Amino acid sequence: MISPLWDTVILAAVGFLSGSIPFGYLAASARGVDIRKVGSGNIGATNAIRALGTGWGIGVGLLDAIKGAVPAYLALQFSPLPGIVGAAAVLGHIFSPWLRFKGGKGVVTTFAVFLVLTPFPALTAVGVWILLFLTTGYVSVASVLSLTALPALIFLLGRLNPEISIIAAAAGCALLVAWAHRGNMFRIAAGKEPKARLWKKLWKR
Repeated sequence: MISPLWDTVILAAVGFLSGSIPFGYLAASARGVDIRKVGSGNIGATNAIRALGTGWGIGVGLLDAIKGAVPAYLALQFSPLPGIVGAAAVLGHIFSPWLRFKGGKGVVTTFAVFLVLTPFPALTAVGVWILLFLTTGYVSVASVLSLTALPALIFLLGRLNPEISIIAAAAGCALLVAWAHRGNMFRIAAGKEPKARLWKKLWKR
């Protein structure tokens, strides 16, 4: 490509555009549903399950993962700062220009990015997510806390000298995801946030 700096700039733009594709909105629109007016109003996989059913929701989740994983993989091949490219994909998902800079909450896309960039720490964070979800019943709590732990997990479990851009990107993405979940946190504090239906089924509550 042109130069390391321009490689990163170009790939970050590609990552942002890839991340900005609102698959949840498009899938719902194809079925005559405005997902922004259903459930939480979010365009991500969790609300897609509510609005469209489990199969469609899983499909949306897979597409949201792919749109983060592909730019991250390309960044590993061509950019000296792959974390920046991965973070751009997450930024595009949360602030999609196709939806007036409103989008999803970035959880699936963030996990996909870091599963490519730094697999073992990201898998560990997924394990933390599962544990927190089973413990609390809140997808939002599991998402925010597991991704908050991700930068430390990368530092502790990643390469001996992990690329600083990856750690910084993980911290930035954690902040973005926490900001996107601020409404959930306020509702939990007020006792108004319902626990996930899956959690209730698992524990028969």
